Amino acid sequence: MRNSILACTGLLALGAIAAPNNGGDPWNGWGFSGNGRCMNDDQANKVANNFASLISAYTTTLANSVLTTTVQDYSDSVIELIDGGCPSGPIALGSATFASRASFEAGQGSQPNLTFNILNVWHNCESVTVRWRLPMPNPVATAAPAVQEEVTGIAVLETVWNGWRSPQQFLINMIYSEFNSGAWLYDLEIFKPANCAAARRMRSLPSYFARKN
Repeated sequence: MRNSILACTGLLALGAIAAPNNGGDPWNGWGFSGNGRCMNDDQANKVANNFASLISAYTTTLANSVLTTTVQDYSDSVIELIDGGCPSGPIALGSATFASRASFEAGQGSQPNLTFNILNVWHNCESVTVRWRLPMPNPVATAAPAVQEEVTGIAVLETVWNGWRSPQQFLINMIYSEFNSGAWLYDLEIFKPANCAAARRMRSLPSYFARKN
């Protein structure tokens, strides 16, 4: 991502020329908008890295500093892991995985830290989209398969403004995250493919679904 530069009063003309033009507002690229609260690239990257740290280096102190108390987390992929792939699992798909910061801390705080690589970051004024990957092996199981699969996913992080003087100017208030839960179930040895040779013969998903229908 491009590094943003804070423009001072004496450089207004330079800022108007050099700042990225977001929606015709030259100040937008510097972190200013009509309400003065439109995040810039550096702030978006900070939000993305805060999210990554919640997975790779979790502490309650970190969660308290980067999440709102009312944060909610929605992920059918996580629910599928909790349910073990069973349609009659304890949590219904579409439900909130975590409905508050306290429930997030109780859930994430009990999980092992995982290597978490950010692949892409996109943002608008108040939300950040992160494409990420967990390289394998990761400590996701005590007796993982000899060959583990990488898990790739995407997360949309909605934020709220927390003040210019705060070290965390944007707090994560809503998380929508989905990932390759099939690969994760395999790495946990919950799912064990029975016919890999047939899968290798598949040429395209459209023809597969045509046969199924």
